[in-house]
Amino acid sequence: MRRWIIHSRTTFSARHALTSYRGSPEESHRHLWEVAIRVGSESLNAEGFALDFHDVRRVLNEVTKPLRGSDLNLHPEIGRPTPSAERVAEVLAEVLAPRLAALGGELLMVSVWEGPENRVDLSLAP
Repeated sequence: MRRWIIHSRTTFSARHALTSYRGSPEESHRHLWEVAIRVGSESLNAEGFALDFHDVRRVLNEVTKPLRGSDLNLHPEIGRPTPSAERVAEVLAEVLAPRLAALGGELLMVSVWEGPENRVDLSLAP
């Protein structure tokens, strides 16, 4: 089976504090977060491309816009049980998947960087 993989990413600044880190709550601190997605398509359209890069990036930016400059602890889904990079990836995947499906793509992976060197990947495809 052939599958085209479309990549897109964006960055935003936001605060968070893990509610329990090694047994104690963290102090609130800011990170530059980066979110990268991989979207699959098994075919090309009549114009010869799988998905429009601009459409994929627009969806990613729309979904992450409410997080920009925010305190992730106050986000109704991300903030509970704790606003970890894993939780950011999980919540974003839930919102992104149906919107990308409407474009004809399948969300395969969401990667979230908490700062420049720490990343978590959430794989959604078998």
